[in-house]
Amino acid sequence: MPKLRYTPDEDIAVHPESAIRQLARHFGSHEAGLPEWLKNSADAYIRQQVPREGRVIVLIFDYGRRSRPASIACLDFVGMTSQDIEDYFRQWADPQAAERGMGVTGLQGGHGHGGKAYMIQMFGDYAYLHTVRGNKGCKYGVPGGELVFGYIPTLEEGRGFPVPDPQRELENALGELRVRFRDLPEAARASLDQGEGFTLVRGVGPKGYRTRIGLPHLIDRIVGDAQMTRTLQLCDVYVVVNGRLFDQGQPLALPEIAPMPGAEEPKEIVIPVALRDPVSERMVSTTEEGGLAQGKLTLRTSDKSMRWRPRVFRHNIRFMARSDFCGEVEMTELGVASSYRDRMYGECLLDALEEYKQSDRRRLTESPLTRALNDWIRRQIAEYCRQFESRDRRVYDQKERDTLSHINAALDRWKNSLLEDMMRGLWGPEGERRRVRTSLSLPAGTPTRVELTASHSRAGVGVSIRPRVRFFGAAGNRVRAVPYQWVSSDGSVAFVDHNLLIINTLSTGIAHIHAETLEDRLCSNSIALEVVDIQEIRIQPQQVELCSGGRHRFSALCRLANGEQTTDIYLAWDVGNNAVARVSSAGLIYGFEPGETRVYAGDDRCLSEPAIATIMPAAGIDAANRRQRAYPRVLISNIDPDPQTGELVQFTSEHPPVVQRTIDVERGIWWINSASPLARLYLDRGREYGCDSREWRMYHLERFIEIMARIRLSLDDRQGEGMSYDAWMEPWDETAARMQEQAASSLEGFIMGGRLPE
Repeated sequence: MPKLRYTPDEDIAVHPESAIRQLARHFGSHEAGLPEWLKNSADAYIRQQVPREGRVIVLIFDYGRRSRPASIACLDFVGMTSQDIEDYFRQWADPQAAERGMGVTGLQGGHGHGGKAYMIQMFGDYAYLHTVRGNKGCKYGVPGGELVFGYIPTLEEGRGFPVPDPQRELENALGELRVRFRDLPEAARASLDQGEGFTLVRGVGPKGYRTRIGLPHLIDRIVGDAQMTRTLQLCDVYVVVNGRLFDQGQPLALPEIAPMPGAEEPKEIVIPVALRDPVSERMVSTTEEGGLAQGKLTLRTSDKSMRWRPRVFRHNIRFMARSDFCGEVEMTELGVASSYRDRMYGECLLDALEEYKQSDRRRLTESPLTRALNDWIRRQIAEYCRQFESRDRRVYDQKERDTLSHINAALDRWKNSLLEDMMRGLWGPEGERRRVRTSLSLPAGTPTRVELTASHSRAGVGVSIRPRVRFFGAAGNRVRAVPYQWVSSDGSVAFVDHNLLIINTLSTGIAHIHAETLEDRLCSNSIALEVVDIQEIRIQPQQVELCSGGRHRFSALCRLANGEQTTDIYLAWDVGNNAVARVSSAGLIYGFEPGETRVYAGDDRCLSEPAIATIMPAAGIDAANRRQRAYPRVLISNIDPDPQTGELVQFTSEHPPVVQRTIDVERGIWWINSASPLARLYLDRGREYGCDSREWRMYHLERFIEIMARIRLSLDDRQGEGMSYDAWMEPWDETAARMQEQAASSLEGFIMGGRLPE
């Protein structure tokens, strides 16, 4: 094929402001920006080959005073020259900025704009660096809202000015932060003595912190950032708050993660030279056809589940390329169906990933290689999980299985008779769904207290919200509602429509909402509503099938501008065909007529790719579906096989006592987890219990009552739509009390002597 002949333009036309703002958008939070400053300081030490004991970084937080705004600063003891600033720091999107032509290995590197992006976006007043290298200093920065950096106050005064005493220069710089040199940790003072200067990067007027900077939450988020792992390994990072050392002067450290017994050593797996892309089914080279070294996957374990531990943010696989962090994937995204997945984390080193590193280094660019690698990693984790599952598997003899199955079948029949009574109150005679009432009509009265609750504390832009408001009398009892209105602290963020009594979100930010009665001006508690900038929305699962009259709850995984991923965002939900199905504001879809429809979630700025809901026909007027609902099956793990696969279902002690997996919801199946701690205890004949013991029968019955209460909650249309905790729990309490009363009257023979109910 002949080569294209053309005359290239003399330059590349780029709109500078638009390009910079596009580059900077990934660093629109303090949690995303501060790790960039710290990484830059760590790389400065590596470039100068400073010994490990001399690598000290100090984060300085000043809450400010009435006469001066708050500020955040980062201090290292390396320093920069005016040439460093002009040739490297001021350049946007230069991937070689960290190396600076020195050929040094071990740098974390980046794309050359993270620290600057944080400075221009997240400080309302100004941001600057004050640096000294040798006997010359520079001050270089940018006002809030501007993009073009410059010397302070002028080129002549701020560039290469003489510094006869670096310590005195630093003391003057720290004075603006209300910090004295002697307030710094001893290691920092020693690092200045041994080094050739310092760099103090400071932002004044941090956005979102008008009165008080949110420590220690912010520190937890910084330490938990995947990019910080390497920085904390390379350097000692101290924190000073209002002139005092944070955490008694201890440097920040990654949380200790104790491994699982029997898996103390990490598991290392060499990555094959070629992997199959699950989309194209083609083989993809992991070494650029032999030009790069083979990679390695390292899996580590935790003795406790990492999924819900607030101070552990490393429940992921970190990708490294040429010793540089380049992205991560959360363990929950890999699709491994095992609770042991929640006790694993690791690193993947593969040099071929270098070209797939994105600006924010949160996720890798999607490509055949990254898809193939994620699929291979998923299979390795699943295989590792199976090793632990087989270790925990207990073998029950046939007599135990028969006894447990007979008990379970008898309790299932007893449960069904009660469910039939319950369902009569929830469904009309023609199969029409009736709204569940969870409380009696309230009495009239004069409110003395107004309580406000909301299902979500965060929402997208351009959605409508109506929090739940309840009124209480002087005796603390609930009374009927009286006329009221909503009040928003910031109408530019959340605007109140007084005609419809709803709140419309308009722009990102935080607004405080409360309700106020019209007659007595009685105010409720205030709730903070944060309107967030959503970059991507993915509905989970992508496809569902349900019968006419069935229901299924979708979740929407949102990726925010700061890189956070969460499903706890209030969005607008919609379907493509209202005749086939409808979806609630909580993502709960109801199937009406057979057919197929698309389901969307989004806000004014971002819309998800559609999920597909297929509604299958049901016999009669939803009769079959109602019977399926009225008679869900209760099975016991490791005793009963899965009705579809015929294989025993295994859970672990990490699972709750009662489990319903996603695949079990539409099948109407609930599992009693025989591996939960109390179940294992009461089924252990060696401890004088066993499946025919009174203790097991009580435990078995209590799990049935728990399942009944959960079924009752799932039948309430209002779940997830602004209910208070008390209102949410009311049907649970009612059902549990009713079931216990029935059990006490009809199952006494079973409880005391093991006589099965008819």
